Amino acid sequence: MSNRTRKNRYELRKKYRRRRLIAFFSTLIILLVALFVGISWWATKEKVAEPVTPKATAKKEPKQVEKPKQPEQTKEIVRNQEIDNYLKQIGFSGTAVVVREGNTVLNKGYREANRITHVKNTPDTVYYIGSAQKAFIATAILQLEEKGKVKVTDSVQKYLPEFKAHITLNDLLHHTSGLVGHTEENAATTPKALVADIIKQGTKRGPGKWDYLDSNYTVLAYLVEKLSGESLSEYLKENIFKPAGMKRVGFYQTFKKEKGASVGYYIKKDGSYSEPSLPDLSQLFGVGNMYMSAFDMYLFDKALSSRKILSENSFQKMFTKGSSSGYGMGFYVDPGSYNNHGILNGWNVSNSMSHTGKTYVVLFSNIQNNIDSFGKVNNHIYEILNR
Repeated sequence: MSNRTRKNRYELRKKYRRRRLIAFFSTLIILLVALFVGISWWATKEKVAEPVTPKATAKKEPKQVEKPKQPEQTKEIVRNQEIDNYLKQIGFSGTAVVVREGNTVLNKGYREANRITHVKNTPDTVYYIGSAQKAFIATAILQLEEKGKVKVTDSVQKYLPEFKAHITLNDLLHHTSGLVGHTEENAATTPKALVADIIKQGTKRGPGKWDYLDSNYTVLAYLVEKLSGESLSEYLKENIFKPAGMKRVGFYQTFKKEKGASVGYYIKKDGSYSEPSLPDLSQLFGVGNMYMSAFDMYLFDKALSSRKILSENSFQKMFTKGSSSGYGMGFYVDPGSYNNHGILNGWNVSNSMSHTGKTYVVLFSNIQNNIDSFGKVNNHIYEILNR
């Protein structure tokens, strides 16, 4: 074999090996690239979460904040047109409630509660009740006697040793104590200070003669607190207001917060209306700093008459005359009816019930002096009902 032939064969083998090597590395590169692409694709598939179709959810409504419930406005009731016309005729300004044999004959407001804003008197209007509050104090004392905490025949000294005069609780209840009494001032005071002054003022005579005096019931109201261990307002609320179902009732501290509270007026000689000034009502502890609606006073009278808040024995004590005046305990005992009356600068109120509990008449006025006698008005309403 010639050298040229050998050289050609060598060159061919070399060329063949190069091609094989190139083919090998090309294949290797392709495989590596394919592998890399495959790995990258798989990694991407694992990382990317499949889209989730959101579930349809109900749109939440914003939470409604409950508004405080307001007392429903009481509808006026007029089932006796003659009584209604009579009250209009005499210029009655206030709220009248008449109940006969369990049926409300009249529950209506007349004229204006406020002569500036022209807000009308309604069945829900509240009024100061003045001395009519004394009936609530008498009821509380008799309740405490039923609980064994006091006896109305006891001397006041037994419960208030600082008292020098020999006066019984009965004397205070009947206004026959003979006390000189506290002179009201226009300054804030406390029940304790009031009683201390009443003790200091002493007596003008021995007990026995009727002499209507706020101080008698101020001492009794103080005893309600002392014997019950509660404030007067809390005691009355739990033992009288709630059992009787009274809702629009309170004390002077909250009177102006009441919706549609009446304004008290006094008619001057020239026929104009004025708003008389009031003393600091802390001076009238137990004797004139309460307010309520006319219907609430009816509920109180009904609770008494039905023996709901007093026993039969206590009821008889309350409605027995304590003197020739006819005054029992908080009420006047008249033939056929029990009557209560209260005046506070600008307000004049009256409430009565028949001895049988068949008839109730409540007249709350926010003009103090435009009607001469609520007693006569009360009697005339009874006459109309009895026709």
